[in-house]
Amino acid sequence: MDMATDVRPQTDAIEELLAAVWSEVLDGTPVGPADNFFDLGGDSLLILETIALAREEGLDYTPLDLIENQTVAELAARVTAATAPLVEAEVADGIPLTFAQQQLCTRQPHPRYVTQAVLWRVEDDLDAEVLAQALPAVLDPHDSFRLRLDGSRLRLAADTGFTLERLDLSGGTERERAEAVLRETTRLQRSLDPVGGPTVRGALLDLGPAGRRLFLTAHHLAVDSASWRILRGELAAACRRPAREQPGQQATTPYGVWAQRIGATRPVPGPPTAGGGLPWAPWGRLDNGGEPFSRATTARVRTPADLTATLLELARRDLGTGMDSVVLAAVTTAVAQVYGTDLVACDIERHGRDQAGAGTDISRTTGWFTDLRTVRLAPGGPAERLVKSADHALHDPDGGVATRTVPAALVNYLGRFTERPQEMFAEAEETFADDRHPDNHLTHPVEVHAAVNGAHLVTVLTCDGAAPDGQRAQELADAYAAALESIAAGPREEA
Repeated sequence: MDMATDVRPQTDAIEELLAAVWSEVLDGTPVGPADNFFDLGGDSLLILETIALAREEGLDYTPLDLIENQTVAELAARVTAATAPLVEAEVADGIPLTFAQQQLCTRQPHPRYVTQAVLWRVEDDLDAEVLAQALPAVLDPHDSFRLRLDGSRLRLAADTGFTLERLDLSGGTERERAEAVLRETTRLQRSLDPVGGPTVRGALLDLGPAGRRLFLTAHHLAVDSASWRILRGELAAACRRPAREQPGQQATTPYGVWAQRIGATRPVPGPPTAGGGLPWAPWGRLDNGGEPFSRATTARVRTPADLTATLLELARRDLGTGMDSVVLAAVTTAVAQVYGTDLVACDIERHGRDQAGAGTDISRTTGWFTDLRTVRLAPGGPAERLVKSADHALHDPDGGVATRTVPAALVNYLGRFTERPQEMFAEAEETFADDRHPDNHLTHPVEVHAAVNGAHLVTVLTCDGAAPDGQRAQELADAYAAALESIAAGPREEA
């Protein structure tokens, strides 16, 4: 028998499933067997979404599989032969903190209140008992929710200690319900304890005519932005299965194993190099001596859909870069313009999951994998050149530097988030608990967090209260928005 004849129909079916998954993650873009994931606008964070959706369809592959096999046809051939990676059952206590965790968490005056949270609309016909059973089954296999802070290291507790509260907030006016959501989510947020536990809390909120909301909050030591994507996909899949088929042990490398094997060995910034900071922000690089968040000013830029689409297409097709390079180029342009500096140093906060190491698969592992590196750019000249310089700085393995002063900005591009029709858990619009304690410090004079949410690039710029005039966030936001328009408009350099 011709083996190719025997295998091809199965491969065709896998190609169809992969194409459908990629199309869903990439906002409905048509996908064929020869299409390249990254040419279509995919990035390293979207890989995780494709893995989560593919797993729901019975397909299993790792980020490295997709990086090495970038078309549907190539990956389909790899998926047919894929086997589950070996997972170590447990790790010893004494997990080291990464450099990013030390810098962004433990040096704060209130490290207990360095948290992350989500508020999701819940599908109307989802049974509350099913959700209450599925949540612990999804959380328990992830050892990051058992992490406890023990001095300068982490240890593993016996269990997560998670229980789902059910709160009836259906009474009163719309305004009173909104106030109740903020009050209850803040209470849950403030009850997290990274030392004694729990590090994750949750509640199902009944808002009456507005429907139900699921609020989940966790200490940052237990999650990063990619962790919520993983959990949302796993929770939706678990809620569709009978209780007897709830997931067991997690199928990727536990966080503790990664941290002991990889996280502690990541390079710490080396000898200092002067330049790129701001004169009004003289605090030391390692002591987080910035102004408290309560004194900061914040501005939000919601880039129009047509401009966002132009920037995404420009980065992918014309420049061969990612949207993270566009954001970095626009931020450095804005900082240079507003503060009158020729050289801008930025700390880049990256999700870190693309540096797992050989024999380590963390595509469906929750935890805080953030990687920090410092880059310096000199804005000016053609926009195309600056974006390409930003891309080179982001991806050059030897391009990171350290500075004597705190870099001008922390830049964190969170990737693309797609709202899918009929999604079991979708982003809610209500205001809920703030992740930041008002007395905790900004770690940088300017902090920038950006993501493509649906059709829009949404960017939040926060400026230290010690800035000249104390009110520079809106000025920075205006300069940043103008920089994005300039990048989209050109002019282009001749090849």
